[in-house]
Amino acid sequence: MIKNQGLTTAEGDLFQALADMASRGEPGVLATVINTRLSTPRHPGSKMIVYSDGSVTGSVGGGRSEAKVIEEALQVMSDGECRTLKLDLKGGLGVCGGEMDIFLEPVVRGIQFLVIGAGHIGRAVLELGSSLPFRFTVIDDRPEALLALEGTGGVRTLESSPADLPNQLDIPAKGALLLASRSHELDGDFLQAVFAAEQAQGRHFPFLGVLASQPKARKLCSRFAGDPFCAKRMEQIQLPVGLDLAAETPAEIALSILAEAMAVLRGVLLLADEQERPLGVRLHRRRGGPT
Repeated sequence: MIKNQGLTTAEGDLFQALADMASRGEPGVLATVINTRLSTPRHPGSKMIVYSDGSVTGSVGGGRSEAKVIEEALQVMSDGECRTLKLDLKGGLGVCGGEMDIFLEPVVRGIQFLVIGAGHIGRAVLELGSSLPFRFTVIDDRPEALLALEGTGGVRTLESSPADLPNQLDIPAKGALLLASRSHELDGDFLQAVFAAEQAQGRHFPFLGVLASQPKARKLCSRFAGDPFCAKRMEQIQLPVGLDLAAETPAEIALSILAEAMAVLRGVLLLADEQERPLGVRLHRRRGGPT
């Protein structure tokens, strides 16, 4: 990966960095100067890549104005929405006295989809979802399980235990999370870690689904009943996850999960807490449609 912490770089190197990011499914934002007025440090067409850690390749001017671009780019990375940033290069943002319009767009399009668990269901979700508008990250505490996913195009991996996850998880403004680890107890530990990250960051996953049977769903609800924040989130998540397709095989289960995630994220299915249903009963209503 080419990173130069704000120095200008050859245009070919920048485009190669973009191509490498796209092939890996690595998040980032491309900032392009699209218009200038009066005196400015860069001309229209100047580009800069902003990475998820705030480092950059290329430059759109440097100084406080570029710091503002990086700040806005990280927000674009979170919500996936393109935007145009107008910079007035006088006063606090610079001394040139001119103005610049900078277009910010995600390097990799699609909705962030985190899968906790690199088992049969997790791998089936990746395979079936490869042609859908999702960007997958697989999380597991077993390095050997993640190693088996090396070379899977557009899939990122993160080795993490439940204890470490709250400090490693960045909750996206738009995104999905599937919890399908190898044991019921581990699912509970990971779910507690996700709730801790959501509470600390003040936002939650728009779609959070847990692979579960009805007995497992009841057991998980009992575990979190004493914590007001967690108990409320348990009412909101998709538990058990997946549309009722009478699914049996990993591929069929993956289909039911991906269809539900897309429907919820696009607003054609109500969130779990908006549905009047007892635990374990899958009742879906179309927004504006009949029950």
